Amino acid sequence: MVMCLWAAGVAQAASVTLAWDPSSDPSVTGYNLYRGNLPGSHPSSLNVGNVTQAMVPGLTDGMPYYFVVRAYNSSGLMSSESVEVSRRVGVPFSVRGDFTGDSRADVGVFRPSTGMWYISGLGPIAWGGLGDRPVIGDYNGDGKADIAVFRPSNGSWYITGFGPITWGGEGDIPVPADYNGDGKTDFAVYRPSTGSWYIPGFGPITWGGGGDIPVPADYNGDGKADLAVFRPSTGDWYVAGLGPMTWGGGDDIPVIGDYDGDGRADIAVFRPSNGTWYIIKSATWTGVGQAWGTAGDIPVPGDYDRDGKTDLAVFRPSTGTWYILNSSGTGYTSFVFGGAGDIPIIK
Repeated sequence: MVMCLWAAGVAQAASVTLAWDPSSDPSVTGYNLYRGNLPGSHPSSLNVGNVTQAMVPGLTDGMPYYFVVRAYNSSGLMSSESVEVSRRVGVPFSVRGDFTGDSRADVGVFRPSTGMWYISGLGPIAWGGLGDRPVIGDYNGDGKADIAVFRPSNGSWYITGFGPITWGGEGDIPVPADYNGDGKTDFAVYRPSTGSWYIPGFGPITWGGGGDIPVPADYNGDGKADLAVFRPSTGDWYVAGLGPMTWGGGDDIPVIGDYDGDGRADIAVFRPSNGTWYIIKSATWTGVGQAWGTAGDIPVPGDYDRDGKTDLAVFRPSTGTWYILNSSGTGYTSFVFGGAGDIPIIK
């Protein structure tokens, strides 16, 4: 039997709360939670009884943990393991694109022509201008996304609450992410001409080359972003710590996200030619396809319904319309927010 297990809420220091789907087997009388510090290894166990949510105490701050759950019956027979999920505890955790701290991605656009940001739930904010690129992230570790832009003309980052930071230059691609696992977004750039990554606290690292698209994310669930590139010419993905993988190609757009809620980034692409998303779910390493969108749409994946899973979503510049397919099974939503020339801040 396979069950879905996901983190239910933000991890607190030394503990985390988990929840899972109940077994469909009527003979089940309880569940055991198993954990470890490496993927696929779960030496510690906790009998939580016949419940589908439990807090796991006694964890070490800053350590990554990997969890599975197994059901048992009165005869002591055990089910197979659930999907493995992961979480680093005791460090800030934020949902990408969440500016209000409610653990869901907010809809928003940046208007380069005026330097204005329009974010649902917030008033218009002037920050940046023509030629700037939005680089949102939780740079101060308060659990909320910060408004920020990267200015290629002078290699400077302008982040609300910080002074200007020069890091990178013309031709560099900004790749903000949490590379050291401290719960804060790091400003960083990828230089296509040399395939080099420049991250504060690290020496220059070569990973990729000209024509590659940088796609840093936490692919192994240890709470740190991994260096990764997508090579459209061959459809190959090169993720540090994992073997090369072929998935997509040509005009496909990488759309990284945690679509199965296991705490790991899933390899995924959006194909504009047929409006289809192709996703490899890391929980089971199975590929799925889902039509959502059409040519000209900009993919904007995010957790808009607060269920711990990335939702399929697109922004249609021609009409300023957002189309969001809720992974929680509550259907879809569509509404106008923005217009032609606007850049969706989560993309």
